[in-house]
Amino acid sequence: MEMSHDYMRETVAKMTGHGFTADEEHAQVPRRGAASYARHTYELVRGESEHLVLECLIYPDGSETYWLELRRMGTIHTFPFPLDSWKWRDDHVEFSFYGRHDGSALSFVLRL
Repeated sequence: MEMSHDYMRETVAKMTGHGFTADEEHAQVPRRGAASYARHTYELVRGESEHLVLECLIYPDGSETYWLELRRMGTIHTFPFPLDSWKWRDDHVEFSFYGRHDGSALSFVLRL
């Protein structure tokens, strides 16, 4: 599956079907001396110990970047970091980041 904002929305819908609540925010972000870009943010919460934020930035040239922040996963939290890819299955979502030239990447699996 190719990464896209549409696929991110599908992933969010899949996660809400597995007990997450989702708050969305969509905004145009102005930049000094350059065209603005679109920011689409999805804040996902399930229970007391799972809280994450998925974000897609769409630039004027049509390119997109994807970000993930773990606000709370048990006792773990992170600052936002770029996602190389993600994929969802019936019972989990696998998030991959820090991709290498040989095709491998650091990944973690969130059970749904």
